[in-house]
Amino acid sequence: MKIKSGLFLVLLLLVFSVKAYAYEVGTVKVSGNVFMSEEKVLSIFGIHPGDEYRPDKVTQGLKRLFDTKNFSDVSAYYKVVDGKIVLTVVVKEYPRVKSIKLMGNDKIKNDDIFSKMTIREGYFARPSMITSDIKAIKDLYADKGYNSTRIKVDRIPVKGEHMVSLVFKIDEGTKVKIKHIDFIGNTAIDSKKLRSVMETKEDRWWRGGELKPKKLEDDLKKIKKLYENLGYLDAGVSIFKKVAVNGAKGMDLYIKIDEGKQYRLGSIHWSGNKVIKDSRIEEAINMKPGEPYSLDKIEGIQVAINSMYWDKGYIWSRIIPVRRVKRNVIDLDLRIVENKPASIQEIKIAGNTKTFESVIRREFKVYPGDRFVLSEVQRSLRDVFSLGYFKGPPKVDTEPVNEEGDINLLIKVDEKQTGYFRMGAGFSQLNSLSGFLGISENNFLGRGKRISLDWEFGRWRRNLNFAYSEPYLMGTRTTLTLSVYNWIQDRVRQQYYTDRRKGFSIQVGRPFPWLDYTKVFASYRFETVTLYDFSPDYPEAGVLRNVHWPMNKSSILLGFTRNSTDNPFHPTKGSIASISAEFTGGPFQGNVDYMRYMAKLSWFR
Repeated sequence: MKIKSGLFLVLLLLVFSVKAYAYEVGTVKVSGNVFMSEEKVLSIFGIHPGDEYRPDKVTQGLKRLFDTKNFSDVSAYYKVVDGKIVLTVVVKEYPRVKSIKLMGNDKIKNDDIFSKMTIREGYFARPSMITSDIKAIKDLYADKGYNSTRIKVDRIPVKGEHMVSLVFKIDEGTKVKIKHIDFIGNTAIDSKKLRSVMETKEDRWWRGGELKPKKLEDDLKKIKKLYENLGYLDAGVSIFKKVAVNGAKGMDLYIKIDEGKQYRLGSIHWSGNKVIKDSRIEEAINMKPGEPYSLDKIEGIQVAINSMYWDKGYIWSRIIPVRRVKRNVIDLDLRIVENKPASIQEIKIAGNTKTFESVIRREFKVYPGDRFVLSEVQRSLRDVFSLGYFKGPPKVDTEPVNEEGDINLLIKVDEKQTGYFRMGAGFSQLNSLSGFLGISENNFLGRGKRISLDWEFGRWRRNLNFAYSEPYLMGTRTTLTLSVYNWIQDRVRQQYYTDRRKGFSIQVGRPFPWLDYTKVFASYRFETVTLYDFSPDYPEAGVLRNVHWPMNKSSILLGFTRNSTDNPFHPTKGSIASISAEFTGGPFQGNVDYMRYMAKLSWFR
């Protein structure tokens, strides 16, 4: 805080002058304020008429005003009138920003630069904010490969107003290309391998090779991590030097490696486990004595053991790794603190601005009162995401509720658009002028119901489709899907007949008991097909005219599906399998008879 030196003299004199007698504050005035009201200044200052006058309180009040960062200077003075203190607070406000202008930025758009800046029109022109914005702009240019950018800010006073116009004058400089990357001190890992883990690359005709400081900083961390996972726990990685070449447009980069010694695993012991058997913990240990001491592998072992405990509700369990180093050998002792298991008291859901809470809750495999089981919680999150109503898997957190370790489960979802409206028109030789309208909603009224209506129209085509799906019929896990359609396709011009189909289908499905991830379903479909308006040029016209139209297809479809993928939209592991059989005609009537069997399997890993 900058306070005039004279202020301290005033305060010092006040200390001596009032120590024998406590004055009362009679009046508090404000001077120098332009934008901030007197009431606001006094509210922050905190001293009011009737208060006992104390110099330390004045100092504290001035500090509060200065800490708002709206003033370049604050001070105070007093006089005694009729036995009371008349206190005047003098402030000097920073000018406000009238306008902001960018000059010299050819490589980066104004909007991209403004998005990185914090100062705006109407803000106080604080020097700290301007300095911060200069750095943000330079960082933006550095991310684009421009490392020599210079920025000057002109503060132009606005006549007749306590305001300034800010002009950011940008000298972009040129991109610095990395011509060569070399390493000093690496013997355990060759330079080619080190370069391969870096995102920063040498300049080649097929890639840029720009020097980007943040990316280079991340690359140094990647190299260090590579060494740590090979047992070089003391490895140090740093920039040795940068050598400008090609008239400062290029650079040779030298990275120094201090490898240190390589550590190897001696033995792994564990203690404190009562809930999880030794044999289970042994399964999680994927390292053998003599292997390089890899930090990633050690962390993976701890995560695997923790997951075992979390799957039994022991979310407060801890694993304390204790290392004993003998020369270049590390013996590891995993000390397990199990603590008490946690039960779920409440499941709180947030972020569902459209979807009813019951629609989300019915997908959960855990309930209030249950013990926290990690695999069941993860499965619940997967199933909620599979609904297709949210942008990503729900975020989960916990909050402790008592000394026993019980928790509330906090679920946060992010809704996405689930309804669509489509329309369009086109022209083709076959269909002439045609168009379509479509509307669908996969989360109708937030209840999880699906509904769609599609209409295609034109000179030669008139199609209408309607579908409705109820995911929880009468509050049970039974799904019901209905669809009705009427298609008319006039193919006289090229295929010599008009094809009309209309029908409906109804499908019922349920999860298959005792088999996880599986569902069984049965559907009935009835369709009538009529071909007419045969062209005499059509070779099969005579045969088709003798068919007793319409053809009635009545069929039953029985199916079984299993989907164990980790992500229903972009799976990385698991499988999708389905098998079905369709029976048409026979006991189901109609005049079309056939049987069809289908199977499909997809595997992800």
